[in-house]
Amino acid sequence: MGIIYITVAILFFVSIFLIFRIFEKYKINNSHAIIINYLIASIFSLFLYKGELPISDVIFQNWFPATAVLGTLFMISFLLFAISTQKAGMAITSVASKMSVVLPVFIGAYLYEYEHLSAFKITGLLFALLSFYLIFKKSDTEKINWIKIVLPLLIFLFSGANDVIMKYIREMYFKTSEMNLDSEILFVGSLFSISFISGLIVLGPISIIKKEKLELKSLWAGIILGIVNFFSALTMFKAMGYFESSVFFPIFNVSIVSISAIIGIIVFKEKLSKLNYIGLGLALITILILAIS
Repeated sequence: MGIIYITVAILFFVSIFLIFRIFEKYKINNSHAIIINYLIASIFSLFLYKGELPISDVIFQNWFPATAVLGTLFMISFLLFAISTQKAGMAITSVASKMSVVLPVFIGAYLYEYEHLSAFKITGLLFALLSFYLIFKKSDTEKINWIKIVLPLLIFLFSGANDVIMKYIREMYFKTSEMNLDSEILFVGSLFSISFISGLIVLGPISIIKKEKLELKSLWAGIILGIVNFFSALTMFKAMGYFESSVFFPIFNVSIVSISAIIGIIVFKEKLSKLNYIGLGLALITILILAIS
């Protein structure tokens, strides 16, 4: 079952990158779509939840404080995903987000007794830093676009933090209930509810100040994104119960990087230099090293 969950999660996460790329083509309002997306994901969770615990008691659960933090980070990360995919490209954004594998792997080795650092993992981290340099390296005659550097780096940090916190919640509060689908749906629903509230607080006033009107295309875009986002989070959280972080994250990330990069280059004709290609290749090797370790 673990293989099935991780495979489905990979496909849903790749779909999110693809959806954000399409947003740019149809000029979808990112803020509106993201807020609606989290609302739909929350409603979807309520619809599917059949557990005994009253939803009103969620805030009293021991996992709720960490979930509240994660939900806020999710909202910020999603906004960064949308902007970076459109400004820096699908290939580079996917690599930056999934190269964050170094954070949960190394922090996991510190937090959990059954995970340890090794020469392979240290080598992988060094390769990760080198691959980032190559991915963002521009020719001497090309003007540096700092937006295309800063956005992927922020994606790297926020994605890594999300993975670390989600894995911590899984290990600390859901370790003994890997197969309890209702408890996992309740967690995911709570996560998206916090993200929705955070989105209203952060992005709502911005839309009001800019006098942005909600368009029908943004509404539909948010609905589609919300459904995909719900299943991506649920299947990812479910798959975590079957693998150690040093195995799960590298395999999960290298698959997403490979598929997203191929789609970005072939479908969207994203142009990369030879050094960028070497960086992308080295990124894949890095994640594979961590997987082997």
